[in-house]
Amino acid sequence: MLRRIIFAGLCGAGITSLLSLALQLSYVDSLAFLLLYPGGLIQAILVKKADSPEAILLANFLVYWAVAFVITSSSSKVQRTAESGRVNLWLTFPVGVLVCLACIPTLDPLWPTGMTQLATREAQLHEILPVGMDLEEARRVLRLQGIPFAEQVEESDTVVLTRPEASIGATSGDSVVVGQIQTNAGQFPCGYRIDVVLVFGKQEKLKERYIHRVPICP
Repeated sequence: MLRRIIFAGLCGAGITSLLSLALQLSYVDSLAFLLLYPGGLIQAILVKKADSPEAILLANFLVYWAVAFVITSSSSKVQRTAESGRVNLWLTFPVGVLVCLACIPTLDPLWPTGMTQLATREAQLHEILPVGMDLEEARRVLRLQGIPFAEQVEESDTVVLTRPEASIGATSGDSVVVGQIQTNAGQFPCGYRIDVVLVFGKQEKLKERYIHRVPICP
């Protein structure tokens, strides 16, 4: 029984790691994502932290460990293989290598990349675009930062932005500046951009702003 459990565990770890690494291969990424979906669904239900790569990998390991154990227990041929200590020993090294590779963010798309830089960029934009700044100065800052933007004067009271985390309105005569920053940050399967929405009053002073990351998911 113990050898069957170990064999199933090695199979579960190997399959999970291999599928996770396959997410970066364009010709099999959809299949790999589909096969990792059961674990992702489990972690979404049980774990409050959204899209935790550790939780996704652990949940999928348990799923494929259970599948491998059922197959091993129901097939006498596989059971004999699993109960061979030599087979388990041979599997340990390649499975260990796959697990180690799956823990490297640059190789495994499940791990987030560029999120620290994304947070730093957001904080920087909040600092250089403070409430109360002049419209002309804001234009200059956006150009210096290489941020493309559009600008318009509202002809009537309107809601400029409605998001779960914020809502911004503008009154007649307000100037609204909208820009987007594409980033290299991401956490599978989503990338991120930063949206910038600035509302200036009739005195051309910044009175409301929205500077926030937005997930871009397929």
